[in-house]
Amino acid sequence: MKKTSILGLCLLTAAAASAQITVVKEAEKAMKSGKPFTEVVTIVTPAFSDPATAQLAQTYYVPGKAGFKQYDDVLGKRQIGIIKDGDPQITAAVNALLGGYDYFMKALPLDSLPNEKGQIKPKYSKDMLSTIQGHQNDFYTAAVDFWQAKEYDNAYKSWDIFLNFQKNPMFPKAQQFPDSAIADIAYNQGVAAWQANNFDAALNSFRKSLALGNDKKQLFEYAIAVANNAKNNDAILDFAEAGNRLYGHDDPQFINQIINYYLNTEKYDEAMNILNNAIAADPQNAQYYALEGIIYDNQKNRTKSLECYDKALSLNPDNAVALFYKGRALAAQAGELSDNYNGNGYDAYKASTLAPLYRQSVELLEKAYQLDPNNRHQILQVLEIDYYNLNDQVGMDSVKERKLDD
Repeated sequence: MKKTSILGLCLLTAAAASAQITVVKEAEKAMKSGKPFTEVVTIVTPAFSDPATAQLAQTYYVPGKAGFKQYDDVLGKRQIGIIKDGDPQITAAVNALLGGYDYFMKALPLDSLPNEKGQIKPKYSKDMLSTIQGHQNDFYTAAVDFWQAKEYDNAYKSWDIFLNFQKNPMFPKAQQFPDSAIADIAYNQGVAAWQANNFDAALNSFRKSLALGNDKKQLFEYAIAVANNAKNNDAILDFAEAGNRLYGHDDPQFINQIINYYLNTEKYDEAMNILNNAIAADPQNAQYYALEGIIYDNQKNRTKSLECYDKALSLNPDNAVALFYKGRALAAQAGELSDNYNGNGYDAYKASTLAPLYRQSVELLEKAYQLDPNNRHQILQVLEIDYYNLNDQVGMDSVKERKLDD
């Protein structure tokens, strides 16, 4: 067997290291000559995994520099009209900007490692930090470009970089914006994350926007929608309570969410306490009584629930929640009476006792159907039962047609 000397192994290792350093040099040459960011990355990629070059700041500085260089070139042409909005070069440039930032952030800690003499002598850090800081507002512009291109993940990331300039000691000369402006940007970032189905990131951005003073109703509505998608009940409750404090008097959607949270967790006493306080503050609010009825329904107390629905409808005959839940309760009551009837003369009993309940349910539900387009699927399900029990073929056909339309 042929033996390889220690000297030979050392020479091979040195040759491999030299080869990867040469790769970095080739990438640097390509960067300086204006080659596209992706081409520079392709050239330098072997150096990322080689131990001889993977811990060198230069390995990441070079493609980072290429990214910013490409962006600056396209930006200049865009500003003087050579490149128009919508040009694919813009998409490539904003991606190069993000890539350049990522590589710089990898290079920065490596540039501060001690050398063989234990000394720390950064070579590229000043240029990298200055370059990043000089592009502060470009990250905002890039986010808008990504948003328009429906690249929501990158829009979120670009806004995140922009937000990180605020009060960051790494960038002492970065422009500082008022909290109101940052709150709006954090809100936009949250919407971008939502569109990208990154629900946790969206909630974090909405929380940041709220903490900075954004109290627009839409923030709470969007945050609750995202929390529902994420199945994050605690977040639903947090945003619903905050929204209810600001808008609960005029908009019942937030207290609806709060009560729904407590119903789902079977915390009926807490739900009732909230409603009692709300009713004490606003006794003419029909929605509160409708919600109270739903709580009694969940506790199988139909007598009390119907009293609450009637109270709600006396205050507002067009309260869709009370109309639906009372209609459903009457249909359920008729069904239970039918199931429990053991005597003779069922047809007469049905005509005298059950049919009036079903007809009243139909009247309530048809009105709810017109008033509440968001709940039509559930309304039609109960109406189908009502019309069936009334032997009303016309009504059943109508339900089937509407199911197809909805």
